[in-house]
Amino acid sequence: MSRAHTLLEKYNLPSRDAWSPTAAPSTFPDGCHFRMEVSGVESVAELEAVVDESRKRNIPIHRVIGIGAAGTHSLTFSELKDLARIALDGKIELIVIPGPRANFDIGSHYHSSWGHASGIRVRGADQMAFLIEDVLRSVEAGLRGFLFYGEEVLQLFHQMRLQGDIPRNTVFKLSYTSGVSNPAGARMAESVGADSINPVSDLTPPMLAAIRSVVKVPLDIVTMAAEQNLGSINRFWEGAEIIRACAPCYFKQEFGPGVDGARLKVKYNEIMKELVGRLDPELKMSGWGPADLHLPEIQR
Repeated sequence: MSRAHTLLEKYNLPSRDAWSPTAAPSTFPDGCHFRMEVSGVESVAELEAVVDESRKRNIPIHRVIGIGAAGTHSLTFSELKDLARIALDGKIELIVIPGPRANFDIGSHYHSSWGHASGIRVRGADQMAFLIEDVLRSVEAGLRGFLFYGEEVLQLFHQMRLQGDIPRNTVFKLSYTSGVSNPAGARMAESVGADSINPVSDLTPPMLAAIRSVVKVPLDIVTMAAEQNLGSINRFWEGAEIIRACAPCYFKQEFGPGVDGARLKVKYNEIMKELVGRLDPELKMSGWGPADLHLPEIQR
């Protein structure tokens, strides 16, 4: 063992990637190993399409990541309430993306080569205040899940959640744009309040297993992505191996815009379920609306 291996173990980090995962390490509270996620839902109509298609195909969609193109500040309050109602009726945990952030305000640093690599961050105290206002508006509309691009923002909202400034049952997801790609980064994300972590999209199952060994929160794994900014990947046949490496996990589909794209993402989740069942029937997927999901809360 090298000195580097010794030092990693000294700080309670794995000294090697887990090259031989043989069984799923853990489960969700319902005893199941994996769930389904649809990302890139940009409108009320697209969310309606996801719910409708999931019912037609009899494939539960447990979580939807939405309004990422421009953020929740691009929707009216009435539209936010519509999103909450549709997600609640569909028993879906809806994670929305509040604005502003560095690629959608007045700044140009993000569009430079170095700025793009540094992630989508909130710029300045005024923009932080705008972000808080946007989250509070979404909470008032009934939404209870938010995605953040940086650990610093996540930490702030986690403190607000602990202090009761926002509902304690609000859930936070850390985006892949934060660059979590190793156990140390994942452990830091969990420590500042992440309830779910999306690692970068090209990690191998052994790498994912190493991350799983130091965190308990679900990992969100991109299994189909047509967009170049996600690497244009297809991991359909790796599904069972990924589950054995890092359960509990979400399978995440990002493929195509619009209502047709939303329906296609549901189809791809159906394919994932089918292939996992063929390769390892012992691995279980959660059913409709498991009790631990953070569903919207709206006034009827």
